[in-house]
Amino acid sequence: MPMEPTTPPVTKSARVETRTTPAKKALYQRAAAMRGLTFTEFVERSLDEAAERAQKDLESMQLSQRDAETFCDALVSDAEPGEHLRSAAKKYMQRA
Repeated sequence: MPMEPTTPPVTKSARVETRTTPAKKALYQRAAAMRGLTFTEFVERSLDEAAERAQKDLESMQLSQRDAETFCDALVSDAEPGEHLRSAAKKYMQRA
């Protein structure tokens, strides 16, 4: 049976620091403990989730803006529908 290649461990050398109130730090530590995580694991996962959410939000806003511009351009364009669109419309009408 072939052995699976192993990936070398990632060396964590960058540091993230923040200042907060003692009450908030205690809250974060309790939440980490409730999830069975170290404080560092909890903070890192929370930051990962927040960063992914922020990125998705930005991407969806950009796509929405681009889609809106494309749609508006199509409305004011004098271009005739292409073959692909005519074929799709024909198939749709046959199903109805």
